Amino acid sequence: MTKLDHGGLRLRTARLRWDDLVWEAALSVLRNPGRSLATVIGTVVGAAAFVASLGLGTTLDHQVSSSFDVRRATEVLVQPESDGTAPTWLTTEALDRLTRLHGVVAAGRRVQLSEHTIRRTVDFSDDGAAVPIIGADPAAVRVMAPDLTVGRTYDDFQERNATPVVLLSEPIARRLHIGRTGVAVFLGGRAYTVMGIYHDVGRRPEAMTGVIVPYSVATTLPGAETAGTAHPDVLIETSPGAAQLIGRQAPLALRPEAPTELRAIAPPDPATLRQEIESNVTRSTALLSAAALLIGTISIGNAATAGIAARTQEIGLRRAVGAGGKHIFLQLILETAALGALGGTVGVGLGILTTCVVSLANAWTPVIGLSSAFAACGVSALAGLLAGLIPATRAARIPPVRALQR
Repeated sequence: MTKLDHGGLRLRTARLRWDDLVWEAALSVLRNPGRSLATVIGTVVGAAAFVASLGLGTTLDHQVSSSFDVRRATEVLVQPESDGTAPTWLTTEALDRLTRLHGVVAAGRRVQLSEHTIRRTVDFSDDGAAVPIIGADPAAVRVMAPDLTVGRTYDDFQERNATPVVLLSEPIARRLHIGRTGVAVFLGGRAYTVMGIYHDVGRRPEAMTGVIVPYSVATTLPGAETAGTAHPDVLIETSPGAAQLIGRQAPLALRPEAPTELRAIAPPDPATLRQEIESNVTRSTALLSAAALLIGTISIGNAATAGIAARTQEIGLRRAVGAGGKHIFLQLILETAALGALGGTVGVGLGILTTCVVSLANAWTPVIGLSSAFAACGVSALAGLLAGLIPATRAARIPPVRALQR
């Protein structure tokens, strides 16, 4: 502790302990909490926007990861590049090579034919319904994942023996006035037994407008051998996250001698979608938070500047009893920093509340990073500190005599 000697008197230099400094700043901020909150409203909005946007962005990130259309995200479709591609890529041996790839859950052949008339009776005077025919082996049916209302899907026995059976979608079944299995419908004068009726499919929604028959049966129907009217492909179900890899490997597995003659269509990677959502949310968050914090900083600075005029006599009294300019400077700086921290804390609470309310309203699991909450409080306190630099410097330069004369 420094001591000065003036005519034999030993005087202690004025000092202000940190606990006193903090206490004085807290009293100043809490003396009028309503005015303090009104002063830091911009900081509150900035911190709330920052935390809520980052919280919702992280929540959406996890939501996309868990709720991204799983069936569509695990599907690969392989088609020929041209109608003249040799059919060897549809053989059983080719499919065996494909199903041995790591990440392939199921893979099957499918052929889509042009519209055929399906009737409830053999009477040709019955107009029936003109619907596209989808020939699919049992593995392809598994990939399409029809959600059956009644009945069941056909199996390898019906496929090997080309048994005339059919799966109807509910819209087609209603048009034909069919509500149960075991009844017959007629395609080209041949009777087909209805094995199942489905009201939805997990993949390939075009199946809702057509009827599904065994692949071996579809290849015998009129138009199955005509180029331009039959569209063969291979449906693949993959493990989650393997669609992109299987999309690159499938053409080589199905047609190793000429993989470029096949085209694999895989869904977009959910990670890419998550990154796009994150980048868009982060960009908008940064702009909104920066604007709000700027407004809050200016508001705190203006309030501190106006407060100097109202507290001039207080400042003069403090100086008269021994407070130095740096003490006044530190106290005002700490007060504005406390205002910023107060605004940040309130804003963080509002941001967390907003994130939870929006997430629960959408049946999401809210995900909030503590680091973003602490960062918002820290940035708000820093904004308050910066806002008080100029007013505190001016207050520290006020002469004590002039301050007491006012």
